[in-house]
Amino acid sequence: MSGGSAGPGGSGGYLLAVGPACGALSAWWGALSHPDRENVDSAGIATAFALGLALFAWWVLLRVRLELTTDMIVMVNPWGTQRLPWSRVSAVTLGNWGAQFHTTDGFTYTAYALSDLAGGSRQDDRFAEMKRVSDSQLRDGQPL
Repeated sequence: MSGGSAGPGGSGGYLLAVGPACGALSAWWGALSHPDRENVDSAGIATAFALGLALFAWWVLLRVRLELTTDMIVMVNPWGTQRLPWSRVSAVTLGNWGAQFHTTDGFTYTAYALSDLAGGSRQDDRFAEMKRVSDSQLRDGQPL
């Protein structure tokens, strides 16, 4: 699968970002209706909370992705991006936190884009699709 990718696709991350934003908008509507210091302070706190949750949701849930190209695996995880050539991959398994790419030198890289937190469909369904692609790539690209 050239150019294929797996990413969040779920609504959980969006709800985590949008829900508090709606609460902040409601607080500001109340502050506009009754503009006293207490209402404005509450609206400011609600806005800060909403921005914090939106940033968290984007960073941990919505930003993660897995791209499978013909020569490279690109894993965008919350802490960084890893680029792994298919030539270094010896096996692919499903771990607790997503797809695990085992390398020929003994290291394991985890793609959190296939974790239960990051997707809208079941983890095993997303992994089965990715596994078909990886098995084909490993079979065609190198002997196991």
